[in-house]
Amino acid sequence: MAHFYISIYIQLLMLIFALYLLNKFNYIKYVKFTLKSFFELVAYTMLLMILIIVLSNAFHIGYYFVWNTGDFMTILFQNFYFVFVALEEEYLFRVVLYYKVLETITLKNKTLKVIIAILLTNAMFSMSHFSITYLVHHGNMNITYFLNVFISGIIANYLYLRTKNIYIASAIHFIGDAKIIKLYSYNRLPIYVYFIDDMMVISVIIIEIYNICKYFYNKKIYGIENFNSK
Repeated sequence: MAHFYISIYIQLLMLIFALYLLNKFNYIKYVKFTLKSFFELVAYTMLLMILIIVLSNAFHIGYYFVWNTGDFMTILFQNFYFVFVALEEEYLFRVVLYYKVLETITLKNKTLKVIIAILLTNAMFSMSHFSITYLVHHGNMNITYFLNVFISGIIANYLYLRTKNIYIASAIHFIGDAKIIKLYSYNRLPIYVYFIDDMMVISVIIIEIYNICKYFYNKKIYGIENFNSK
């Protein structure tokens, strides 16, 4: 339990450091918590959990909620810890490092600049998990874990850049780390159904459905010629 409290202190200090950097580099504007961002976060989280449960039932994959399986206070403190982790890492890697790297790239092609910035920051994001990988795998380094962290970071970048809401990216980070909902198969299933276990993919589906609906709404209300300005 002592190690757990030490981890909380470390993550809390990292969160304070991340907030300091956000203010120092004038990036604090990208992480402001507004009423609009709060409602977006609530709607997104509810849709994510509902869609996971619906797809789990459709593909006959079992699930249970972690908070129903153990001591309430232990789970509560663990989830506080993962809140610190999610906020700290999203602030640092999805905002501070991303924008600093983006500013240093001198290419004229904006799309290429964004792609390079995302790849570089997520390479750093993967390497920052070296110690965790070492401990989890008892000294046996696993490239699959690094690849998973790298791809998850890219999708988190997508969620942030697509929604302009860093707290949506933080929510998926928190849900993934804290394992709020656990999935397990009743029997052997085709490999393609295991995408359900990757909540990142479901997040992309939710955000794209929202953007498609938003597009057609704006097209109907404002007309296609005014869509980009609304």
